[in-house]
Formats: sequence, C-alpha cells, structure tokens
Amino acid sequence: MTYDIGIGRCAEVIDDTVVVKLESVMVERLQPGHPWQRPGTSLLRLKRSLCSTTRPPQPDREVFLDRAALSKRTMGALDLAGNGSTVSVDLRALLNNLDPQPSAGPQTKSRVGDRKQR
Repeated sequence: MTYDIGIGRCAEVIDDTVVVKLESVMVERLQPGHPWQRPGTSLLRLKRSLCSTTRPPQPDREVFLDRAALSKRTMGALDLAGNGSTVSVDLRALLNNLDPQPSAGPQTKSRVGDRKQR
C-alpha cells in the first residue's frame, strides 16, 4: 500500500516541472542541519511525474508526492535561500522518519457515563 506525502505549497507548474515552496521540516530532511528559514523561502524543483496522480499539483495548493515514486533514486533542485542558486538533492530523503503504514485512524474516547461504578 502506498500513500501521498504533502511537502509544501505549489509556486508554479511549468510543463513537466513543479516548483514547491517547502515547509521547514522538508528542508531539514533534504539538508540536515541547515539554519532555519522562514517557511516558503526554500524552493524545490522536481519532475511532475513524482506528484500524486489523485491530487495533481495546482498553483497555491499543497503539493503531494507519490511515496512509491520517491522510493527510487530521484533528484530535485533545492534553492535554499530562494535566490536562484540551487543544489542537487536526492528526494528519497523526504521519506526519512516516515512510518510506512498509514495511521490507524481516530480512537474512540471513553465517556464518564460508560464507566462502571465500583
């Protein structure tokens, strides 16, 4: 079973390329130890084919990547300061510390009236 991973807001979609304004946690996965930047400062360019087929990228909406597509060696271009200077990054790092299984869902809470009196 596979699922999609949200990584940030879509800045633009150009032909087969998507530009994403990354959340700081995603920047940390791609460049561990990098000084914190304001969310949305760092930009990531990646192939559109990595995006979810059920939730395709749309400008100013959350970008979801297909987890299975990220499991292969796939590169992207990371612009840490948002100034056009990019470094190549392995996008598999976005999978670090992710539980491969979806959560079990919400748990039911016990109510005071449901408890037995002793």
